[in-house]
Amino acid sequence: MVEKIFELGKKPGIPDNGGDPSTLGKFLCIGPTEPPGIEETQNRYSNLNFTGPPGTASSLYFSLVYQLPKWGWHVEKADEWIEVSPTHKEYWDRTVSTKQMLESTIKTGLTSAAQAVADFELMSHDIRKYKEILSYFQEKDEHVLKSMFIDQVDVHTDLPGQPIALRSVVSRWPTIIADFMRLEDEDIDPDKIAKKLDISKAEAVILATKNRLYKKWKDLFRKAAKERYELLRGLVEARRKSIKEYKEWLKPYIARFKMTRLGGERSHVRRETLRTFADITGQSTFANKIRIFAWKPMKFAEFRKPAAEIKGDFIINPYDDYIREKLILDPVNGLASIYPWLRNNRKYCPKCKEYYSFDTLKCKKCGSIRLENKKYADEIVEKEIIPAWKRRELGLDPRELYYMFLDIDVFRTGTRIQIGELEDITFYNRIFVLSQNALLVKILELKCKDLELERYIDEMLGIKFEDKDISELVREEFPELFGEKEKLTGLQNYVKGLRETIESYVSFFKKIKLPKTRSLIFVKPGPYERDFKERITKHFLKYAATHLSAVTNFLLEKMGVE
Repeated sequence: MVEKIFELGKKPGIPDNGGDPSTLGKFLCIGPTEPPGIEETQNRYSNLNFTGPPGTASSLYFSLVYQLPKWGWHVEKADEWIEVSPTHKEYWDRTVSTKQMLESTIKTGLTSAAQAVADFELMSHDIRKYKEILSYFQEKDEHVLKSMFIDQVDVHTDLPGQPIALRSVVSRWPTIIADFMRLEDEDIDPDKIAKKLDISKAEAVILATKNRLYKKWKDLFRKAAKERYELLRGLVEARRKSIKEYKEWLKPYIARFKMTRLGGERSHVRRETLRTFADITGQSTFANKIRIFAWKPMKFAEFRKPAAEIKGDFIINPYDDYIREKLILDPVNGLASIYPWLRNNRKYCPKCKEYYSFDTLKCKKCGSIRLENKKYADEIVEKEIIPAWKRRELGLDPRELYYMFLDIDVFRTGTRIQIGELEDITFYNRIFVLSQNALLVKILELKCKDLELERYIDEMLGIKFEDKDISELVREEFPELFGEKEKLTGLQNYVKGLRETIESYVSFFKKIKLPKTRSLIFVKPGPYERDFKERITKHFLKYAATHLSAVTNFLLEKMGVE
């Protein structure tokens, strides 16, 4: 799973407008971008440290994260890891034993799921055979049924020294099997059979006897096949359901197992742990790193604020072309540099507003072939984030253009020594001012983390591999066997070819960069605030700083600092 953060003010990340003024108007991202000690002294960050008895540092953390929602902040945990020394037995046992218990549960569940799959395959094979047999009865295919009777039933009627099976007496009457195939169910009288087929009385007697046996076998076999098929059908569906349930039961365990991440599982944490002054060999220590994101709209009163008319759901749609191309889909500096699968191609039907795999030729709902080329990022934003935004979930408001964004780094350590225990915690709090389109990128990043976990779970359970369903993988390997080709009419094929040609020209001209001219200097660069010296620094940042001060003062009060 990906452990990187799409940082604010860095690359890859969302650039800071103060360092890159050319982005002003296209989006807004202003805040401290350097670590403590390097960042200039200002009122938009605070670095607080507290040391006390066990539990006091943790209580500070919980006090803060429970207080923020009361102030209107929407809080999300972006990342976390923990590292415990084996000498800290109590903490080590709780952490490692929990992960081992989850690992054991997952292994047992996967074994059960694998056995269920094996049972399902065996029963599926049997039910296919019985389904085939029942189809012969339904279609009244006497030729196949008689062949089964001759090959699988009658062949075993031979006695030692007395060959009486049809295949055994064929040497005496070469046409006896062909004559048996010509019999009807009512042909049980030897005299009539001899006259009908123009054969000897001796052969007719054998054929009459075999036909009686065949009729009785057919009635018994039909009944047994129906009962067996019904039983297998129920067992197959029950096993299919159990396989699905096994996967659903295991998902919470796999998710918790992956989230219980030890710091040593990360290379940079291993290096830092070896060099840290707090981790002394032989001493009982632990370290815990937590990253918190929190945001809320900037709702402040402006003097003589102009009236704004809202048309549609948003004042300005937060998912604009600049954000999409530069901060999300750019493979070098965009979010796709961390999550490359955001660039996966998709097909989109604008009429039904449905997304499909890229090889889809026509919409499965309306049948339209006028499908647009889009990316997987478009599907996530337009199907999940934008609808939640419209419903005012996740602390979002479609009537607000600017948000305050808290980025809180929490580093908690603990040590047990002979004279007692102590716990230390450091809060590095930074506040940013983001335009709504920049915040959308951060929300998409959190959604990508959730999807990464889902992809990891699906790969563990064999549902997907490398973000593709197993059905898609086998269809790629054997397209003729597994692929269901969509048939298009001649006109549809012509339209499809024409659209592909137009799209290729549009893509070519989009890549052409026109030279910059002095005549474009007065063109508005974007819909967001671009007055850095007056509006942004003296209005937006000043307002955000007061909210950071509330967070800082709250922590200082809890620490006992007056």
